[in-house]
Amino acid sequence: MQPDLRNAGTPVTPDDLLNQTIGALVACFPGATLVFRHHHIGFCCHAEQTLAELANKKDINAHLVAEELCKLPKGPINLPDLHDTDAFINFILDRYHQVHRDELPELIVLARKVEAVHGDHPEAPVGLADELCAIAENLDLHMKKEEAVLFPAMREMRKNGAISAALALPIHCMREEHDDHAEAVHRLHKLTNNCQLPQGVCGSWRALYSGTGKLIEDLVAHMYLENAILFPQFE
Repeated sequence: MQPDLRNAGTPVTPDDLLNQTIGALVACFPGATLVFRHHHIGFCCHAEQTLAELANKKDINAHLVAEELCKLPKGPINLPDLHDTDAFINFILDRYHQVHRDELPELIVLARKVEAVHGDHPEAPVGLADELCAIAENLDLHMKKEEAVLFPAMREMRKNGAISAALALPIHCMREEHDDHAEAVHRLHKLTNNCQLPQGVCGSWRALYSGTGKLIEDLVAHMYLENAILFPQFE
């Protein structure tokens, strides 16, 4: 289970980040994915590898990456006590479930606008609006399952102090759906050229890629917090 820095309350140094997982860094440092993209670090497929491990494999200066993370204007953010099930689930509901529902509809409208106006541009994100619609639909169904069944069962088990194997199957199903969401993230990267803007594009296009980049970061963090921290406590 990761990391110490979440509730540390003391300044974080680059050395503190080297043995943190990529997923934990994305969850704790808003804007971390921008740093990882700059250094060509795959933050979706490698969420459970540490920064030091992944940098070593890719021959990247891990300390330099950690320094850039420490310089981000936001972070590390304080997450709830990882063992406080109620607080942790509430954090996920407020920070991710509600934010996805608030932001995706606006992002879809923006994508439709950019495709309509700039569809003839060779680098236009044609198909992005449809992909965002599919993500919104699938994600909403997924979150409803968690909200109606899985999370209440977790709360009740923790309240009664009796963790059983009864949640193994629903958790397995949620993990499989997370894999589908990860594939959708890869499609977003492909449709937007990793959120890299062509030269001289309009403000709407810039806002679209900024919002899509945030969605990707939020999805990666959301899945990591559930896969690596919440779910294992009930498996």
